[in-house]
Amino acid sequence: MTQLIHVAATLGVADLLAGGPRSSHELAASLKVDPGALYRVLRALASFGIFEETDPGSFALTDLAGPLRTDVPGSLRASAVLYGEPWWWRAFGDLLHSVRTGQPAFDHVYGQSLFAYLDHAADAAAIFNDHQTNMTRQDATAVVRAYGFRECARVIDVGGGHGALIAAILKACPWTTGVLFDQAAVIEGARQRLHAEGISDRCSCIAGDFFESVPEGGDTYVLKDIVHDWEDDRATALLRNCRRAMLHTPTHGTKMLVVEKVIPPGNAPFPGKLTDITMLVVTGGRERTAREYEALLSDAGFALTRIVPTASPASVIEAVPAN
Repeated sequence: MTQLIHVAATLGVADLLAGGPRSSHELAASLKVDPGALYRVLRALASFGIFEETDPGSFALTDLAGPLRTDVPGSLRASAVLYGEPWWWRAFGDLLHSVRTGQPAFDHVYGQSLFAYLDHAADAAAIFNDHQTNMTRQDATAVVRAYGFRECARVIDVGGGHGALIAAILKACPWTTGVLFDQAAVIEGARQRLHAEGISDRCSCIAGDFFESVPEGGDTYVLKDIVHDWEDDRATALLRNCRRAMLHTPTHGTKMLVVEKVIPPGNAPFPGKLTDITMLVVTGGRERTAREYEALLSDAGFALTRIVPTASPASVIEAVPAN
């Protein structure tokens, strides 16, 4: 199923069907692919409600197929492409290596970490960054509604990617300014998105490495889907850098917000339990329970003040520098 969706997303079938139903032969001619093979793929997808065969050999969009379009709210096309890319799924084929060693299978398969790989693979990095934006966009509205951010004057988004979260915060709070901090390779895409969102005048972009330092001057530091990328030692080092920047900021009430999927107790299904396997295989990081986050934050010099659940799987973990 992952590969079926990947093929449809990579070819852009949903975009071609935006204007109405088309035959698989028409689609195949536009896409320069085998018409019989394309028909069989679309028929299989239609059996799961992804596209619909309206007449023999003719297909239309469905609600499930809609997010495979490129430029629609809630687009998941980049994620569908990523999950089917050979460089991504080959690591999952070596899950047993991670179970035997506790080390990321990605490093074993490719001889380098995910982020080192992306530094030298521009096409893969573009897909990965778009996927990250997809994931953040899904959570951003829920995070902003649940936490509010009304008392935040200057928000520093650490590892903010292309700016989906900081954009949602600033659009909801017109009195707030922001800083997006990420690697230089990511910043240009962030500038473009912030300009498109109409908030580039209220959000500056700073390039750097959060394992070296974090910008000072914010009263709120946000890390979304960043801490889970790293094992405890590296995560603690990152959080300590945030604490150092916060202590050099002449603002009372400075706080840090870690936005992650907090693993609940029990056997009930929860998206974070599967994301945790992605962290095991791809980055060497992990999703954590509330108790594990409290311990991690304490080791980094923070006191956990509260955990705010949202309508999405993500929660907002609020912490302040401990005395």
